[in-house]
Amino acid sequence: MFKAVTFDFWDTLFRIPQPELLLERRIDRFQEALRREGHERSREAIRAAFQSCWRRARYAQQVEGREITPRGHVHLIMERLGVVPTGFLFGRLYQAYTRVLLDMPPVFNAGASEVLEKLSRRYRLAVICNTGATPGLVLRKIMADNHIYACFRTLVFSDETAWAKPNPQIFLYTLSRLSVQPEKAVHIGDNSFTDVIGAKRVGMRAVWLSPEAEWTVPECDGHIRHLTELLEIL
Repeated sequence: MFKAVTFDFWDTLFRIPQPELLLERRIDRFQEALRREGHERSREAIRAAFQSCWRRARYAQQVEGREITPRGHVHLIMERLGVVPTGFLFGRLYQAYTRVLLDMPPVFNAGASEVLEKLSRRYRLAVICNTGATPGLVLRKIMADNHIYACFRTLVFSDETAWAKPNPQIFLYTLSRLSVQPEKAVHIGDNSFTDVIGAKRVGMRAVWLSPEAEWTVPECDGHIRHLTELLEIL
């Protein structure tokens, strides 16, 4: 019998309804912060710097199992733009880059609120999140604003641990904080590699959330198209 259920954050519990608009807003904020300190850079140059950084960050996560923190993102972007990272300027750019999500907050994935409320009565719940551009500090505020903070026994964000899924260490660390053995836990996520393969590597069960897929990942223990299906599976 399971004792714990761990959840991915992005596209499992929360989703960004307008990702392109969020990107444009982040570029706006970054460009304005640069301009205030006398650094003119085009939107195209900033977009290219973001994309270059995100490619490196994904490689670090998926291949090396480590997180390039949001602070590391800003350093990489400034390097690509040829901007010297002075303390004051770095602070402005970091705020512009990481806090835009508070003005355009993500929304609950369908069924997430209902599922968390019901499962939290029976299981120890946790989040295991590869943070990327937005630090865990901001994501915690978003969870608190949505009144689900209390559902979880622990929240593990990759920028706070330096490990990233599918690195086994981030799963084992989370389970240690829950005081649960891997075989007594199940992980839910939308990414077939970082979530499913990552969880299976440490002996957890894994459920793949994929509304569109007509096929399934052989390694997963269950394939769901809607989070509410968890209530029947578990």
